[in-house]
Amino acid sequence: MTLRAMESFGHAPTGAVTSADLLSNQWTALSGGFALVDLTGGRKYLYRTANGACTLALDSDLSTLLMGFRFHNRSNTNREVFATFLDGAGALGLLLKEKTSGHLSYIVGTYISPRILTTTVATAAGSDDHWVIKVVFDDVAGSVEFYKNGVLDSSVSGVDTIGIGTECDSISFFSNYYQYGAFGFSDLWVDDATNHGETTVLYRPVDAAGSSADWTATGAGTNEACVDEVPPDDDTTYNVSGTVADLDQLGQTGMDGAVGSVLAVQAHVRARKEAAGVTTMKLGLLHSGTHSQGAAVSLNETYEQRTAIFEDVPGGSGWTTAQFDATEVTYEHDS
Repeated sequence: MTLRAMESFGHAPTGAVTSADLLSNQWTALSGGFALVDLTGGRKYLYRTANGACTLALDSDLSTLLMGFRFHNRSNTNREVFATFLDGAGALGLLLKEKTSGHLSYIVGTYISPRILTTTVATAAGSDDHWVIKVVFDDVAGSVEFYKNGVLDSSVSGVDTIGIGTECDSISFFSNYYQYGAFGFSDLWVDDATNHGETTVLYRPVDAAGSSADWTATGAGTNEACVDEVPPDDDTTYNVSGTVADLDQLGQTGMDGAVGSVLAVQAHVRARKEAAGVTTMKLGLLHSGTHSQGAAVSLNETYEQRTAIFEDVPGGSGWTTAQFDATEVTYEHDS
């Protein structure tokens, strides 16, 4: 199947993901009642503004479907359908948020059918939790798995996951079952069971000391411990610098063979400045003593996301999983 992916609401490209794909703010595969809304730091998310579905047609019929997304909730008062998995006009199943519990659920067919799976999800707007749902469509041996930040959260197997039809050929976002309020997705990707290694957006927090720790740890004993939490705790634990050229270079877990290839690495930092005036920082990656940095990015007095994308390993070309496993994430006080 052709790759269908969005990161910061890039469009649905074909082939390898590039910087242009990751940075674009359009997705031409969608139409209907939707809008692109700014998150902090220039990121975008897709949300429903009125009744009307936004349909994504898949390039092949899928017996197994994987969908990754960040969930942004703006209404806690109603049951809300995020996506309907379709075979032709028939609904195989729904992904929804429950009214009172805030759980994500997969249910067969329409909203009146018995629930198959629920999983706990934080409902705060702008959550940094990344979710992957994997559904195997079958009337006897079906299965559903929910992964939260790369860890299996809940699953069920040996169940009926099909309402009408046999394979998924399209996804209807924000369909007409119980859609109220405003809610949506960011960092969305959809793929099948065999190709998802080329499209998955994996988050790897820093979790080890690196080659430099110039910034001052606040709220925890080490620099990596101040910035390793998912989701971020903002002013509870953080690193601070008042000196230009201060540099933190921190280790991260790496993928440990989780995927077969790496198409790009994106350094991702949540930061703010503490006073008025221009303050900038540079994000980068360090590998085998070679340091690559992105362009300087400005900060505001509220926490916002800042990113830099690297399609090549510092000092080389392309990426291997081993190179990424040995790479440190860096940020420098630029001005």
